[in-house]
Amino acid sequence: MEKTQKITTTIQGHKVVLIFADKANLSVAEQIKQTLLNTYTQPTHVA
Repeated sequence: MEKTQKITTTIQGHKVVLIFADKANLSVAEQIKQTLLNTYTQPTHVA
C-alpha cells in the first residue's frame, strides 16, 4: 500500500491540501507560488 504524505490546513476560510510527490515538478511549484502570492496581494474586502 502506498502512503501519501499530505498537509491539510485552512487559510482565510479556504481548505488547502498540500500533497507531496516523490518527484519534483517545478512547473506546478511555480503555479502554486504565483497563486499564493496573488491571493495575498489582492485587496481585502470588508463587509
